[in-house]
Amino acid sequence: MKILLTGGAGYIGSHVVLSLLDQNHKVSIIDDFSTGRRELIPKNIEIFECNINEDEKVKKIIQSSKFDLLMHFAGFIKVEESVSNPEKYFKNNTDNAIKLFKTCHENNLKNIIFSSTAAAYGNPLNNDSITEEETLSPLNPYGESKVKTEEYLLNNKDKFNSIILRYFNVA
Repeated sequence: MKILLTGGAGYIGSHVVLSLLDQNHKVSIIDDFSTGRRELIPKNIEIFECNINEDEKVKKIIQSSKFDLLMHFAGFIKVEESVSNPEKYFKNNTDNAIKLFKTCHENNLKNIIFSSTAAAYGNPLNNDSITEEETLSPLNPYGESKVKTEEYLLNNKDKFNSIILRYFNVA
């Protein structure tokens, strides 16, 4: 499978890249290295250094290869920073992600795995057994920015085949 992975120089993305390579998938990475670390990426990986909001660059990347899947891991993740600078989180985690998904759709890349967060749940009523049907009630802009992105994918099921991952503890 040919996979385009955003945020491949981050903690989660870099581990996913290694796992995909172990399974003999072909992986290409988009990362702007604003928070990721280049040394986490294996040497034999195709890297496109750009931000996911750079429409023309992303369009050319998608058109350069027939990718089977987009795995979107690029996002800001610091809860405290999201409280002090919510605009930054909504711009990147929501607006830029939606822009990326629209570019994918326009270029026939419709299979998406989106890295969200368990922060989408806020303080769930039942901490012992949280299901996907649990009410989403984020407590901070970080969680809210991810929920808004999830809503876009869920409201566009006719355009995308998507899976949403909500991590509690990645490590």
